[in-house]
Amino acid sequence: MALSVFIRFIRFIRVPLVFCITSSAFASITATDDLGRKVELKQPAQRIVTLAPFLTELAFSAGAGGKLVGVSAYSDFPPEARALPEVASATGIALEPLAALRPDLVLAWADTIRKEDIGRIEGLGAPVFVVRTRRLDDAPRVLGSIARLAGTDASKTALAYRERIAGLRRSHAAAVPLPVLVEIWSQPLTTIGAGHWIDEALEACGARNAFDDVPGIAPQLDWELVYRRDPRVIVGMGEADTRAQFESRWALRPALSAVRAKRLVYVDADLLQRPTLRLAEGVARLCEGIDRVRR
Repeated sequence: MALSVFIRFIRFIRVPLVFCITSSAFASITATDDLGRKVELKQPAQRIVTLAPFLTELAFSAGAGGKLVGVSAYSDFPPEARALPEVASATGIALEPLAALRPDLVLAWADTIRKEDIGRIEGLGAPVFVVRTRRLDDAPRVLGSIARLAGTDASKTALAYRERIAGLRRSHAAAVPLPVLVEIWSQPLTTIGAGHWIDEALEACGARNAFDDVPGIAPQLDWELVYRRDPRVIVGMGEADTRAQFESRWALRPALSAVRAKRLVYVDADLLQRPTLRLAEGVARLCEGIDRVRR
């Protein structure tokens, strides 16, 4: 689910995650989630339900895709996820269909799960593991937690992600930061606030969020402020389906120097708006676009 849907559906927050897991494959697994709750499994999970699209994707990346029995709406990557039963959406969780799937683990996002729903699900006998995501490193961190809870190994995959992000940081460490406006929605014009992984991705590419002082995670921008700050680069990753559509909409704002000089960068929303391993590719494409307009 992209941030265009996120505006109506989700918010992002960061909290450290601590794990304490036994070493035997047949021993019980005890883990502390991002809400500080201790979650216990008698054995690695065999029937998993995910309540956010990015958790579905990470479960597949962790080698646990074959253990998924239910997912949330917008779980469309990888393609195999589309065939799984949907038990949650922006309107809530379908508890009866979820219970019928007999999950032994439910993965939930703190920003969309309600406290009372956690209690209801656990009342059905299914442990709920809740995560928060806010930083680039949260994707491999959560990946590792899913792998351990499912009894799989995703260490090499996580390492490859971290190394790619680190490489992008190194190659742009000496760059003079360019002020950037990130558009995640056009009407009303909505951007990303400080402390989000997209904000961090800009920094990795030698850029900075020109509106990181505007309060909120996904704040709406006043056009007067946009014209006054006149950002050097405009990055689109929202509702526009194509680069051409994104550029044609901004062509109506020729008073902005980024528009006049064609310093417009478009990145597929799903590569940057979901905290999954595809973020590494999204950040790489973001850097390529910013490097192009920098030259």
